[in-house]
Amino acid sequence: MLRCLPNASTWVCRLLGDFASSLTNWGPAAGLAASMMGLTAFAGLLNRERKDEIALWLMGAQTEINWAKSFVSLFDAVFGRNHFSVRCFLRSAAASLVAVVVIWLLMGRSEAVGVRLQSDLEFGSVLLFGLAINVLADYASLLETRLLLSRMPRRWLSQAGVLLLDLLFSAAIIWVAIFVVLRSPLYAGEIETLAEVLGVFSVFSVFFYSTFLTSLWTWAYIGSTWLMRACKGLRIADWLDVEHRPIMVLSNLVGLTTFLGALVVSGALTRGETGLTVADRALCSVFQGRVCLDVAALTPAEEAQLQMLRLACVGGETRGCADPRFLWSGEMGLRDAAKLYDRACKSDIPAGCTYLGRVSAMMASDASVAFDLFRRGCAGGHGVGCFRVALAYEFGIGVVEDLGQATDHYETACRLGHQGSCEWVRNRDSD
Repeated sequence: MLRCLPNASTWVCRLLGDFASSLTNWGPAAGLAASMMGLTAFAGLLNRERKDEIALWLMGAQTEINWAKSFVSLFDAVFGRNHFSVRCFLRSAAASLVAVVVIWLLMGRSEAVGVRLQSDLEFGSVLLFGLAINVLADYASLLETRLLLSRMPRRWLSQAGVLLLDLLFSAAIIWVAIFVVLRSPLYAGEIETLAEVLGVFSVFSVFFYSTFLTSLWTWAYIGSTWLMRACKGLRIADWLDVEHRPIMVLSNLVGLTTFLGALVVSGALTRGETGLTVADRALCSVFQGRVCLDVAALTPAEEAQLQMLRLACVGGETRGCADPRFLWSGEMGLRDAAKLYDRACKSDIPAGCTYLGRVSAMMASDASVAFDLFRRGCAGGHGVGCFRVALAYEFGIGVVEDLGQATDHYETACRLGHQGSCEWVRNRDSD
């Protein structure tokens, strides 16, 4: 791990550290790059008549409008010129299943399966859901990408805008397909959220990300044009022998662009000291709610856990509102902790009522208010709540002293797993 010098800027050091860590993720990056290289080479072999034009473009002799036409011709060489044909649909379906398998293998290689998903993905199930989800969705995404390609502008900034539109449209298309399957008889599990799919906390992440095959190819191709433009002064076309091997050079450029882009992205996907990535934190901040519980489960760092649980609670996932560590957290005061516990208690989470009572007692409020909250927690089956009720009866805190009630509640708390109450019961029986 990269160590920061004493006088180094924190964010610069962290950035360099993330980049250095991302270099260890070369495997998935190389896999994606090889896929894009193979697709480009395959398209070139299917469209040999454009070989000379591609060579001229690589040597800088064509305009960007002609470049757009060159890429469209490669695109059509793979999927066919008539996009509303059985041939195009079948080729799109085949590409979809290949992409699903590639993403499945890459996730397995990056240890996403079992670490984030906490489940195994059987190959047969992957293909079955790929047929149900991706075939139609990816075909629609292909048509959308092809439509945007035909309107590709000249300026690089406008091109970046088109790529962003393609990203958003493709994401919307595949999410609608997943949404439909989640609510169909094919699926009997818990309904997944978009945030969990984006964060690779769902098995449906495989099918979501595989739909971007054609989009990724487009992005890599456009990125290669930017790379060629940046290297124009180095006369790269001469020493790469572009004139005689344009398809090989083009596929290598697309692969290199994909590889470099994947390494940059992997920096945001590299786990830091807390076990969380930059992407994990960003995902929880944007989609506050259930996904934050998934993110919290990835880190052993208490401070990071509490931060994620608080965001889950604020986002409406009340299971994140009742952690007892909020009482002692240096990141929030008792009043802030009380707001979280109040959310949990109002959602009928017994622990929330118990710890809201603890806050009330610590803030020296009316002892009877705290007692009522402890009793609600106990009634809901929370052992700590029953223990607090027992203490209140034993010492007359907020209620009339009653040793019989205290004994009953100690025993109840013990049955619910509260070890301190069990110790009290054992000491009583030994006397």
